[in-house]
Amino acid sequence: MFCALVMLLLMMGCEAPLDLQGVEHVSEMPVKRFDRFQSMAKHGETLIVVGFNGTVLVSNDGAEKWKRLDLPGALDLIDVVACEDGSFAALDATRKIWISDDNGNSWDSKNIDTEDAVTTLTCGPDNKLWVGGSYTSIYSTADRGETWQTSSLGEDAMFTSIQFLDEDYGVASGEFGTVVVSADGGETWEAGPSMPNDFYPESTLFLDHDNGYTVGLNGKILKTTDAGASWTSEDSGTDAPLYGITVHAGDLYVVGEGGMMLHRKDGRWEHIQHGKPTRSYLRAALSVDDGQMLIAGGAGALFLVSTQN
Repeated sequence: MFCALVMLLLMMGCEAPLDLQGVEHVSEMPVKRFDRFQSMAKHGETLIVVGFNGTVLVSNDGAEKWKRLDLPGALDLIDVVACEDGSFAALDATRKIWISDDNGNSWDSKNIDTEDAVTTLTCGPDNKLWVGGSYTSIYSTADRGETWQTSSLGEDAMFTSIQFLDEDYGVASGEFGTVVVSADGGETWEAGPSMPNDFYPESTLFLDHDNGYTVGLNGKILKTTDAGASWTSEDSGTDAPLYGITVHAGDLYVVGEGGMMLHRKDGRWEHIQHGKPTRSYLRAALSVDDGQMLIAGGAGALFLVSTQN
């Protein structure tokens, strides 16, 4: 036993010291491989990316460098918007709104006055915040979350997108193809014709009062040219679920499962080979400048993509 103990001590003495430099380097990196990014917003030179576990990334140089914040008490940040006054607002799945007035460097939270699920966020031209949720409910605050107003159609459907095209006209869409419209700045909302086949829109974007697009599962893309009175299907060329739609340099782009990225060109959708190592889904895309887009999603996917031919 004595000899065995001596051998063990000798082996321990000869063992090389543990090198933690690589581990420390990884821990200091702003983007982690387990990050699940959900939404992005831009105002001026500031870019904000949010994701699960309270993750906020901030860039002030066109997405070249990032600073990471993990908001205390935040659970899953599922949406973020930039307001006209330069502030940012992020939506927490735990029914909180987070607001930053200093380009994303600090955030304050307010509770949303509801027990229902909250799912989508927008900021109107007047800097009023709007939140969509379950049971076709829409919540609004004009004082940064101090007080809330609630509207509901009383239907068992969840909104996935909400948008104001001007101070008066707003549109929200969601589960079972539900579409509701406001013509009085959100004071009242009225149900319009539903999207066909109980379509579940993951993301909807109206370019103006008449023309809009929505994307969803199985590679489905629907288009309206009459303010949602009717919808037609467009061939996406894929069966992959599609999660996000945006405008960049005047064109439409869509992102989805498996790193999928589509571009609408000359009335058709084409697959973009962006060459980025996406191991999971892409959830959001954002125009950085005329020649670059930022794409983000699961498994730490956060990349700049060139859109110049």
